[in-house]
Amino acid sequence: MKKVSLIIAGFALIFSACDTAKEAKQDALTNMMEKAIESKTGTQIDLPDAADMAENGGSISYKSTDKVYLKGDEKMQATLTFNKDKNQEKMMIALQMVGENGKSFMVTFNQVPENFSLPLKGKFAVSNAYDGVNPTASVMFLNISKNGMEASVIPYEGELILTKLSKDKVEFEINGKGGDVTDVESPSNWKSISGGGKATNPIIMSYGIDKNKVLK
Repeated sequence: MKKVSLIIAGFALIFSACDTAKEAKQDALTNMMEKAIESKTGTQIDLPDAADMAENGGSISYKSTDKVYLKGDEKMQATLTFNKDKNQEKMMIALQMVGENGKSFMVTFNQVPENFSLPLKGKFAVSNAYDGVNPTASVMFLNISKNGMEASVIPYEGELILTKLSKDKVEFEINGKGGDVTDVESPSNWKSISGGGKATNPIIMSYGIDKNKVLK
């Protein structure tokens, strides 16, 4: 997974520098890259075409009652991942956004049935506990800087709502309550947490399931 991400990141930089005259050649190279990665890793990869690579990205807003972590004004690169273990009936959907200044954000749905429809609602819970019915949800924010690593509060109840899921666009909303890791068993300390985000032309990686069965 790490090697694949590094390879993709490297080619993303190459594609972003391409001019219009080179797009056709780069699109052919994209197809070759996808097939090479798939044959070596068994992972289905969908890299945006050269014309779309400049549009790969998006933005996220994320805040608690007393702190703003992301304002929604920072462009971030987007990767969308589908993962289904052959021994399980349900799958995982994850959207990761990475900024140039060390900030990253990931939203994840687990226990998602293949026949889901939009809007997809995942439930936040302590320790991501699965209630046997609703998909589980989690979010993770990290900010790595010269001063160290900063994490955010974590939702322990509420919903993560996926409203769009296509090759070209992904959108979601966050509505919950939570706190620091030390507050997990102290609901009286939990704060309201809200946010949302959108991504365009994300890099798509699919493990164990055809992406066309997931995209809407």
